[in-house]
Amino acid sequence: MQCFDYALKYIYRYPKTEKELKIQLYTKWYNTKDIDRTIVELKKKNYVNDEMFTESYIRSEVVNKGKPAIRIVQKLQQKWVPQEIVREVLKKYDGEMGEGIHDKIKKDIAAYKRKEVDGFDIIQKLMRKWYKLADIKKVIENR
Repeated sequence: MQCFDYALKYIYRYPKTEKELKIQLYTKWYNTKDIDRTIVELKKKNYVNDEMFTESYIRSEVVNKGKPAIRIVQKLQQKWVPQEIVREVLKKYDGEMGEGIHDKIKKDIAAYKRKEVDGFDIIQKLMRKWYKLADIKKVIENR
C-alpha cells in the first residue's frame, strides 16, 4: 500500500510514463513485487497510460506551442515511451502539427524582422531551432 500511495503522489503533479514511474519507485527501494502490483493497479484505473501521455504531450508541445516535432520525439524517447506509440500518435496528429508549427514559424519570423534580422539569417536561426527547411519555405511562400 505504501508503494501505491507514493506512486499516486508522484504522478499527481505531472503525468509520468510507466517506465519513469517504475524507475522512481525503484529509487525509493520498493520491491519488484510491490512495484508490479502498483503499476497494474494504476493501469487499470488509467492513471498510467503511455499512449494517452504521448497524445497529451504532442498536442501540448507541437500542436499548441508549435515546437519542432523532432525535438518532442527526442524528449519522448528520453521518457522511455515506446517508438511504436510515438509513431502512431504522430500519424494521428500530422495535419494539426503542421498548422501549429507553421503558426510558430510565422511568429518567429515576425519577431526576427522586428529585430531587423533579414533573409537567410532568419532561415538559419529557424533551422537551428530544429524546424525543417520545407516548413520554413512553405511559410515564407504563403506570406
